[in-house]
Amino acid sequence: MIVTGPTIRFVVRRPLRKLHGRSYIWLSSTICRARCGTAIVGTSEKRASSVTHGIFITGTDTAVGKTLVTAVLARSLKELGLDVGVMKPVETGVVKGQPSDAGRLTRIAQVSDSLDFVRPYAFRLPVAPLDAARAERRTIKIPTIMRVYCQLQAQHDLLLIEGVGGVHVPMTATMDVLDLIEKLKAPVLVVGRVGLGGVNHAMLTLNALRARAIPILALVLNQTVPVKTAVARRQHRSTLELLRESAGVPVIGPLPYRAGVDARFERAVETMAANSEMKKLTKLVLASARGSR
Repeated sequence: MIVTGPTIRFVVRRPLRKLHGRSYIWLSSTICRARCGTAIVGTSEKRASSVTHGIFITGTDTAVGKTLVTAVLARSLKELGLDVGVMKPVETGVVKGQPSDAGRLTRIAQVSDSLDFVRPYAFRLPVAPLDAARAERRTIKIPTIMRVYCQLQAQHDLLLIEGVGGVHVPMTATMDVLDLIEKLKAPVLVVGRVGLGGVNHAMLTLNALRARAIPILALVLNQTVPVKTAVARRQHRSTLELLRESAGVPVIGPLPYRAGVDARFERAVETMAANSEMKKLTKLVLASARGSR
């Protein structure tokens, strides 16, 4: 029996998918419909209730490597047989004719979803979404993001959602990224810097998520600048060691520094996919998606 709510009225049946010789059911639309006002009762699809089918990638700051991590995950999980979708709800600093984060994600994930669908809101000014929208006399509507989120979930086994900046970046006059994550009800990967200041930024982000009881899959530490001195190497080692002690979640990394990532993005993704720490993260995400953590 299907009970239909007021928001989304579509049903997608997915067949069994074979993965490494074993059969798994990926019924992302089931939970999606439940969150958007539709519930399924009395069918074998109840088994999908343990499937994590959306993962939100946020950062401790801007320019910490969220897009690269998201793209590598999309590529690696796709190679393992999953139909991976991507979403960038809001992107600022978008210039027509120039590469964008959402564009890079759609290329790497090889999805057929249109760029305007994957990224419902794009703004030219490279500032926080609230201010970027105001500059264009536009308003970001959270229900629009939720509707696209649910539709993309129904079309893919697993949806990777890349945020904008950190968790307290304002989206609207009354909501920030943390509020959006809470509404999406998706577990979170946090990407942060390894180096001076990394401990404080990471713990502030992790504690903000915990205060809302939002599940955290892992903290991914990225080397965003080259390490040229003994002091810098000591700072990086200190950040890594202290966060492994205090984060309370798996700490992945540090991912190695790569110069010119934006200019050679596809090559950077290919190289990073072979990194042992990224392979560890891929296994963790895959286990979460199967609901078998």
